[in-house]
Amino acid sequence: MWHHLIWILVLWLLSGITTANQVPQRASEVALIGTNRTLVCNITSVELTVWMFNNKDQLSQGLTIFTPSQYALDVRNDDTQMALTVITADEDDEGLYSCQDQGNPVMEFILTIEIPPTLKFEFSNSIHSTNGTVDVTFTEETAVQCIARGSKPLVSLRWEVDGRGAVGEVATNNSRDDERITVSTLRYIPNVGDKTLACITGGQQVVLSKKVEAKINVMYAPKCSLLISNETTNEFRLFCRCEANPPPNNYGIYVNDSLQSTEKEVFISSQSPAVVFCNASNIIGADTTDPVELGEFHVGQPISGGIIALIVCVLILLILMIALVIVFLQRRKVKKHQDSHGRTLATCEASKIPLPVGGEQGKIEDMSNPSSVPLIDQSSQKAEPSEQMNKEVTEGKGDPSKESPQKAEPSEQNKENTDDTSDPSKVPLMDPSSQKDVPSEQDKENTEGKGDPSKESSQRDVPSEQDKDILQDMTNPGEGEKWKEEHGGDDDEEL
Repeated sequence: MWHHLIWILVLWLLSGITTANQVPQRASEVALIGTNRTLVCNITSVELTVWMFNNKDQLSQGLTIFTPSQYALDVRNDDTQMALTVITADEDDEGLYSCQDQGNPVMEFILTIEIPPTLKFEFSNSIHSTNGTVDVTFTEETAVQCIARGSKPLVSLRWEVDGRGAVGEVATNNSRDDERITVSTLRYIPNVGDKTLACITGGQQVVLSKKVEAKINVMYAPKCSLLISNETTNEFRLFCRCEANPPPNNYGIYVNDSLQSTEKEVFISSQSPAVVFCNASNIIGADTTDPVELGEFHVGQPISGGIIALIVCVLILLILMIALVIVFLQRRKVKKHQDSHGRTLATCEASKIPLPVGGEQGKIEDMSNPSSVPLIDQSSQKAEPSEQMNKEVTEGKGDPSKESPQKAEPSEQNKENTDDTSDPSKVPLMDPSSQKDVPSEQDKENTEGKGDPSKESSQRDVPSEQDKDILQDMTNPGEGEKWKEEHGGDDDEEL
């Protein structure tokens, strides 16, 4: 019995020594001034849990808070965690918070309070500032200071120009912690396009970066050029164009070293040669253009914009007119070509002219193609009787009694030739229109009776001189048109 009690006492003493030598867990916490911050501790007994501040001030016992205006307690996760909330933390709440379970420290928290700075620019006396806009001069070095006051801990500062890192010399002066002042000085040369200058803080955990920004008004002296243009044949326009900030307040246009006008624009006569130039100035500086020598009527000088626009419009209109004419002629040519094909095909089918292939007329290889057959003068074909007909008439084989009646009476010459015609069945029908005409010299030659009936088939295959002329007209439409003009006749009427 006593042996058991002794062993229990020994174990209790050993457990107490181990607990006393246990090292608590430690964590760092940061709070923004004026906000709440909660610290969470793992426990085994709610009633035996105690919160201490800087190891000397007891804040709670169990769920009892001794200063409820500053702190709040709540139990979480089935009484295995106790949370202490620091209400509206300020610099006095900064320190060590420890959580003790059954008299032993379990966790410790180091709470730090951060305070954001106030930022402002400071400019030298040579720099003028109006309504947040800073006047700086192009090509001149500018010194600007950014001051951060009251921050905890001290902040770092950086510069930006139009959202880009500033190019220039930066000097930073960190004061003592008790003064809590950081000063950064930027020395840089402004560019004409600079619009904004910014100073940005850094180096704090819970305080967001702060930025102070100022608009930049970069001032620079005028940069001028003299524009010359012809307005009429008797005068020209001089315009002094200058880029400057602020705008020029003084202009001068000079002709032959004499002040012609104090405005930036003037019209002068162009009757005689002249030397011209202009100048302008503002509060930053002045600029003068190079002299320009102008001859009489200013040959070679740039013309005005109105004249250029008029010339361009005329050229565009002329191009459009030419394009329309080309399209019209092309369509007319295609239509004429199609009409010619149609008339040629109809003429060939109506006249039944044998189309030679090869030989002397080898150039016409395929007369069946309407596109390759030119227009034929039908009247010329009807006016000439065929050679075979003339031969049959002159041989005296015809029988006038059996001859088919004709719609028109034959001429006296034909009556004499047909007294002794051959069998009417062998005489081909004649186009009535051809009998109305007087036989040509070719007919007279054919009616001399030199034909041989045995050669009839060969004569039909070999084209006559008249057929050759017709084929010549077919291959050369121009000659056919010329023949029609000399002999009259119209294809449409014959067809």
